[in-house]
Amino acid sequence: MKRIFSALLLFFPLLLIGQSKSDVTNKFKSYLEKAINKEYHFIPDTSAKLETVQIVPKSKKINFFLGKQFEYTPLRNEDVEDIYFQVRNILGKTYQEYDLKFYVGKSTEKEKVKIARKNRWPITPKCELKDLVPNIYRNDHDIDLSRNLMPLQDSNRVQWVSSIDNIHFSKGLENKNIALWNSHGWYYESSLNRWEWQRARLFQTVEDLLPTSFVLPYLTPMLEKAGARVILPRERDTQKTSLVVDNDGDRKGYSEQGTVFAGGEGFLNKMIYNDNEEPFTMGTYRKFKPTHHKKEVITWSAQSKLKGDFAVYISYASLENGVSDAKYTVYHQEQKKEFIVNQKIGGGTWVYLGTFTFNGSENEKVTLSSHSLDKGENVMITADAVRFGGGIGNIQRGTATSGRPRFMEGARYHLQYSGAPKHVFTPNENENDYKDDYQCRGEWVNWLVGAPYALSPEIASSGLNLDIDLAVALHTDSGISESDTTKGTLMIYSTTNMKKGEEFPSGQSRFTNRDLADIVQTQIVNDIRVLHDSIWNRRELWDRRYSEAVYTNVPSILIELLSHQNFKDMQFALDPKFRFDVSRAIYKGILKYLAYQNATEYVVSPLKPTQFSVELEKSKAILKWKPQVDPLEESAKPTYFKVYTQIGNKGWDNGQITKDSTFQLKVEKGKLYQFKVTALNEGGESFSTEELALADFHNDPVLIVNAFERIGGPSSIETDNYKGFTSENEGVADGVDVSFTGKQYDYNPKSEWLDDDTPGHGGSYADAETILVRGNTHDFTKIHGKALFYYKRSFVSTSKASVENGAIDLNRYKIIDVLLGEQKSTLNRKTKLYDYECFSISFRDKLIQFSRKEDSRLLITGAFVGSDLVFTNEGIHKGRKHNDVLFATNSLHFKSRGAHADRTGNLVATHKNFKSFKDLTYAKNIDTHLYAVESVDALDPSDTYGAVIGRYLGSNKSAGVAYQKENRRVIVLGFPFETINHEVKRIEVMGDILKFFNQI
Repeated sequence: MKRIFSALLLFFPLLLIGQSKSDVTNKFKSYLEKAINKEYHFIPDTSAKLETVQIVPKSKKINFFLGKQFEYTPLRNEDVEDIYFQVRNILGKTYQEYDLKFYVGKSTEKEKVKIARKNRWPITPKCELKDLVPNIYRNDHDIDLSRNLMPLQDSNRVQWVSSIDNIHFSKGLENKNIALWNSHGWYYESSLNRWEWQRARLFQTVEDLLPTSFVLPYLTPMLEKAGARVILPRERDTQKTSLVVDNDGDRKGYSEQGTVFAGGEGFLNKMIYNDNEEPFTMGTYRKFKPTHHKKEVITWSAQSKLKGDFAVYISYASLENGVSDAKYTVYHQEQKKEFIVNQKIGGGTWVYLGTFTFNGSENEKVTLSSHSLDKGENVMITADAVRFGGGIGNIQRGTATSGRPRFMEGARYHLQYSGAPKHVFTPNENENDYKDDYQCRGEWVNWLVGAPYALSPEIASSGLNLDIDLAVALHTDSGISESDTTKGTLMIYSTTNMKKGEEFPSGQSRFTNRDLADIVQTQIVNDIRVLHDSIWNRRELWDRRYSEAVYTNVPSILIELLSHQNFKDMQFALDPKFRFDVSRAIYKGILKYLAYQNATEYVVSPLKPTQFSVELEKSKAILKWKPQVDPLEESAKPTYFKVYTQIGNKGWDNGQITKDSTFQLKVEKGKLYQFKVTALNEGGESFSTEELALADFHNDPVLIVNAFERIGGPSSIETDNYKGFTSENEGVADGVDVSFTGKQYDYNPKSEWLDDDTPGHGGSYADAETILVRGNTHDFTKIHGKALFYYKRSFVSTSKASVENGAIDLNRYKIIDVLLGEQKSTLNRKTKLYDYECFSISFRDKLIQFSRKEDSRLLITGAFVGSDLVFTNEGIHKGRKHNDVLFATNSLHFKSRGAHADRTGNLVATHKNFKSFKDLTYAKNIDTHLYAVESVDALDPSDTYGAVIGRYLGSNKSAGVAYQKENRRVIVLGFPFETINHEVKRIEVMGDILKFFNQI
């Protein structure tokens, strides 16, 4: 009996511990339930759970081992403090003196396993909960220094490529190298023996192109304008034409001056490359000795073959005795831009210098000078091929090449063409291009860096020795939302490498990847909620072993920005404003992460100036603008500006700096000028204003008002049984859209996905996916101005905002040309108000005042000039007593007969004074150098002083009216003047207008 009693005494503490564990577990679950129900400050992921609890009475400790779902939610110091406080409070007095520890996830790292065994932990945790707080959001004494260890600080870094006239952005991304890629691409599927997309065509686009519409027009230039060097594994140039000039082969366009020697392996230009061929090992390069003289030794001529915008790439070999300051010059459109290239690094691939406009001149070329400051008897400058333009893909797989522009192809093919070893571009040895494409991108980053970063010895030995600060992959595949909300933004990172170690080769902790993911996701979600959708969904932070996250041996993240399969997300994704704002958020997140890593201050680059105008005063161009305030970033204030000028057929100059928001420039008689302005600060340079044009013939100038501000996505319809994007309003691209595949055909939300060829709801056509869809290119004052220029008529131009805010006095001018383009009232999803109305109250009132002048001459052209003014967005007539209707009737002298007046794009003349309307056509198709007009207005005269001057051939509705009473003249056209298909016809129409205005 005594033995039994003694045994019970021994067992009793264990019973207590068991009961205590159950009690603590239940109490924590109670806390968790309340936290998920938003009763506390910290709100964990809804799937968060407790794995187990360890109670150590002897040392008064309770260790909570939390499931990996706790990693999904971003954590801050106050969140961790809240968890400790609330859990301790729920546990009650019994455990007030216990030390609480919260551990997350599981780890397989050997050292941590040893520590766990020593502490007799039931689970080997990955980290403590507090370790999930990014360094940037911690208190100084809690910083994890292992995450801030950079591979190479900027003070020791060798710059790769720089422009000689480059401005330094000391608080931006100067001297940073960023690897960036835009999802998937067109690839060869061997099982079907065809090329295809890696994703389905949905909602008028495909994921293989949608991220490109963020990365190429917005994110890449934002990073570069902040001073960064951006390297992409996919082609960045959308130009379908390409010209390669090489020292091998026929050598057309290639020439040498002086003593030049043969080098080793280099690029060889071929029409088609086959499996495993490595272009940069098939040819040769050249080399020569540097001098202190600025002699152009090698020339790669464009041979008068290029017209349009072309990326320019150079190539060379990197030698131990190579120079660090090779001088290249790009000659284009009677302008030149000079670059310094460090040839000690980055050789054996295509090196991007910039994108330039060429006009087919025989003097357009790239040259390499002998000038160098590097000293040494054996120092050499090397030279290989130069490439103009992206071109068409030329990697053959199966029996054919892709047949698509190179920028549409997956990274696997561009990397083969760009000199990457076969171990990089085809890790699956040509057996599976799909896997090759997503696996090659991370290893490509390692190849850029070289040993010891690459995963295989073959790649490490051929690395380019570049310092890559971080890598970012942008995708749009975050799943389907069953609710009426967006699926939102998911971030993927990896805290382990391919061998499951938790450090980069530099020794830096891979937990810095979580910091980067959290910072960028926070910026994206916060900005979207302010600017676009107050309930934008912030999804998880996933620590997953995705190839693009785990292969890469520098800080890296994979952004699943939104869901291209989800209609609600796509209502935002197709809007250019959303694309700009999201790209700016990603740029800001990267900036803040790198600034913290380097312990430096950061300044966000400013937004572009507004209220831009160009007027004439005594043979001087007077430029004025206003800085734009960024309500989201206090640091994004401009401190100076840069004015860019283009004269005639010359290219844009390199810009002139001014600290004022005005600028004067003497202009010559009879020359056509264009201007644009950017804002700058210590963080970078903004995008530019619209382009405004001017010409001076020493006569009264015409004022061209650029009232075409609109950019936006297509209209949509949403019911229980019908959801999608309609052609009623196809939207307006910001510049050029690369992501449009074709119109949507499946609007049934219940249609199921069968395969990528039959994707169900959202299914879209493929007839437009090789077309670059032009939209608002913000340069239409030049098109209007060139028609006036032909008649030697002076003209100036201004933004609509300058008129609205009183910076421009319309009464100074006799003739005003208002170009409305596709300006149209568009619902803002965030504010529920309408943007881009044709005539604001201020603008309308100023035009009314101008029209009352005895000798006023007013020309207004636009696709929605009448319907936007007279009808509501629901199509209801505003009524005769409404001020807008009175404005149309009494000041513009027309009656609106509604939109959608024509589908043919053909007009006929109906008035003897406007014979130019005969055989006139305007742009209706997207495959054109002008933006396509999907809808035009029908207009009729409002009184007997007006007359119809042209009709649409297909409907016989009036396309324009002319009003004449006493000495007042008004012409209103229901289609945009700038979309008249041929310049000669635009000149003819402008001639008839000027005659009607008694000006010629």
